[in-house]
Amino acid sequence: MKTLLTSITLLMGFALAGQAQNGADSTDRSKPLINENTKQEIRQKAGQASEKIEEEVDKSISYQQAHQLNWFEPGNIFGGVSLGMGTTNGQVYLGTNLRAGYFFQPGFAAGLRYDVDRLIGNKYHSRQFGAFARYYPFRTRISSFIGASLNSGREFSNNISAETKAKYTSVGLEIGVMAWILHRLGAEISYESSFYNKLDPTVSRGKGGRLKVGVNYYFGRVGGNRNRR
Repeated sequence: MKTLLTSITLLMGFALAGQAQNGADSTDRSKPLINENTKQEIRQKAGQASEKIEEEVDKSISYQQAHQLNWFEPGNIFGGVSLGMGTTNGQVYLGTNLRAGYFFQPGFAAGLRYDVDRLIGNKYHSRQFGAFARYYPFRTRISSFIGASLNSGREFSNNISAETKAKYTSVGLEIGVMAWILHRLGAEISYESSFYNKLDPTVSRGKGGRLKVGVNYYFGRVGGNRNRR
């Protein structure tokens, strides 16, 4: 990383020097500030810096490939649970998320989820069931991911009668990081924002985002060899 930052700094310096070379001197006569030999040297240094940057990028890609967990290969299945917390209108709510997923492509998984939210100090709570998709762009022992979900739910509160089915749909967007901690177990932390088509007015039109902490268990490939890592 230090080498990469140094190379970028050199390139920026060369660019500024090139812009300055056509400036006028104190007698207002156009006079090059850099001669041809210096220009040639700058070009060589810029080429070397560019090659160094490409080399560092290639090293990073090679590292990712060499240390990639086979958890994320097609055919693997996993299950997970998370506990989340968020706030809305000065109230705190807690959420539980259960999920099960299947990897269709390297790093790309889709599956089903079930969520329960409850406001603290209030009888409001909701349940929802939906489908989600996740993509893990970096798949080493510390892996980042982004995800999205589409859900259908029902809410319950004091101002909703037992005969009324207060249903809603929601879309969730998530970003997070997962770390490999045991043979088949990963721990994750994520932030999810949810968008609702309607909600009980007691909790406004949206419950806002939530911070979630959870674990995932990787079962291995369906009908194939188990993961070794």
